[in-house]
Amino acid sequence: MRHLHQAGCGCLAALSRRNLLGLGLGAAAIAATVSATGPALALDEGYEAMLMKCIDPRFTTEVWKYMSSRGWQNKYSQFNIAGGPIAAVAPIFQEWRAAWEANLDISVQLHSVKRLIGMAHRDCGAAALAYGDRIKTDRAFETEMLGQGLRAFREQALKRQPQLIVELGIMDLNGTVEAVS
Repeated sequence: MRHLHQAGCGCLAALSRRNLLGLGLGAAAIAATVSATGPALALDEGYEAMLMKCIDPRFTTEVWKYMSSRGWQNKYSQFNIAGGPIAAVAPIFQEWRAAWEANLDISVQLHSVKRLIGMAHRDCGAAALAYGDRIKTDRAFETEMLGQGLRAFREQALKRQPQLIVELGIMDLNGTVEAVS
C-alpha cells in the first residue's frame, strides 16, 4: 500500500494494531447495546397533525418554530404547495386540488393525524394571483380574503375527513400567527 501523505505525518501510527483492536471492540460494544435496547428510532404511532402551507421560503423557519412551540416537533406531516391552503380552494389552482386531497387522505390513513393546520401567510404571491393585486396593498382586504380562503379550506377538508380538528392561521412576516375562526 502506498502512503500518500508526508513522511512522519502520524496518520499511519494512529492506526496501529492495538488501536484497530480497540476500535473494533468499541464498535462491537455499541452494536451489542443497540441490539439489546432496540432501535434508536421510535415506532410510527401516528402524528398529531398535518400542516398545509405555502412553499414561500421566508416562512419555513417561522412555521417550524410555530409547530414546535405546540409540542409537535417530529409529530406532524406537511404538504407544501404555492399558496398553501389558498391553492386548495382557489379556482385558479383547480388542477392542484386532486393532489392535495389524495395527500390528505393518505396522511390520515398512514399517520392517523388528528388535526389539520391550514397556514396562510401575508404577502403571498399565489394569493395575489387568486384574489387580485389589491391583496398586496390593502391589509384589511388581505385579511378578509385569506380568511375566506382558509374557511373554505376547512369546509372542504371536513367534507373529506370529518373527524379532523381543523385549525387555521395567517402568519405575518414577523412570524406571529393570527388565528382564523
